[in-house]
Amino acid sequence: MLFTSTAGVAQQSDASSLMDVRFPVAATKRRAADAPANVLSPTEWQRVDLAVERALKWLAAQQQPNGSFPTMETGQPGVTSLCIMAFISHGFVPGEGPYGHTLDRATEYVLSCQKKNGLVTFLGPEGDRITRAVSHEIGGCATYNHGISSLVLSEVYGMSPPERARRLQTAINKSIAATLEMQRWPKDVPSDRGGWRYIDDFDGSDSDLSVTGWQLMFLRSAQNAGFEVPKERIEEAVAYVRRCFDDRDGVFVYSKSNSSRTRSMAGAGILALAHAGLHHTEEARRSGDWLLQRQFDQYNVTIPGARSDRYHYGLFNCCQAMYQLGGVYWERFYPSAVRAVLGNQQANGSWPVDSQYHDSPFGSTYTTSLVVIMLGAPNQLLPIFQR
Repeated sequence: MLFTSTAGVAQQSDASSLMDVRFPVAATKRRAADAPANVLSPTEWQRVDLAVERALKWLAAQQQPNGSFPTMETGQPGVTSLCIMAFISHGFVPGEGPYGHTLDRATEYVLSCQKKNGLVTFLGPEGDRITRAVSHEIGGCATYNHGISSLVLSEVYGMSPPERARRLQTAINKSIAATLEMQRWPKDVPSDRGGWRYIDDFDGSDSDLSVTGWQLMFLRSAQNAGFEVPKERIEEAVAYVRRCFDDRDGVFVYSKSNSSRTRSMAGAGILALAHAGLHHTEEARRSGDWLLQRQFDQYNVTIPGARSDRYHYGLFNCCQAMYQLGGVYWERFYPSAVRAVLGNQQANGSWPVDSQYHDSPFGSTYTTSLVVIMLGAPNQLLPIFQR
């Protein structure tokens, strides 16, 4: 069976205890997580909690009147959705605790961005059906916004009161239909079958591992939440992911037509297989070995010779991937990554914009949310990332 259900996220029931004791749910889950607690010392865990506390306070202060978190328009509501994930990954949920109202407003904003055609994106094709006649600036980001934001709506679904849950159910069903429609768009080459790419027909490649990874995460989360997802569509997507593995270098690459080797795609491949129940495959282990030679200990620095390597996006993918692999992969990855990010948190609690020119315009809410999610990996509070 490709996808299996996971436990729901823990709920916060006592807002006052959250204010008095830092992240009690996160700490409990961390102790129970299937990862050695001694990967960090008690003092280092305390530094992690303090850094997250400062970061979440900073993020909450950035929220706009419409419920979004600031970024460029083409990045909405994807960046706002990443910010929601950052809070949930440390035990805060909509409607409860000190950030309950913040998360309620953010969730409503994400819901408001869904088009009639099912796409969840602020800028994108309008109308009842998805048209591909859009600019690349819009079409490239819209598939990311849709995958990330649909994933978040699915994750929040099980935490919602009945009235919102009904609206979320309708939105998620529309999102699933849009995702499955895009998967079926014509492919110029057979090896791209099963994957996803941009809304606009940008070039000769019709699938890539980055966009495909987000769509798979969403479909897995939706199925875990009780929504119907055709098994054959998942199998086709997983087959595409496996075709993106480069046997010569032992790592997942961006696409069949673009064999760029980046940390973000190495992590995305491992994570996609884990979501399909394919843990500890040869491809995953070899990609994990490749990553151990290219760690994140130099903050905001890309690996040599990889122009498309993105530090924070890679950090997010690889941390979740290495947690799924566990053992030596987790023990050797997480501590050095934690020390790098803690040593570079800014005085206001945020992290600097990404050094990669494609990602830098999305701002510090983007990078800060990715770092906070990465720091929360051992808490296991986001159902989509649970083992």
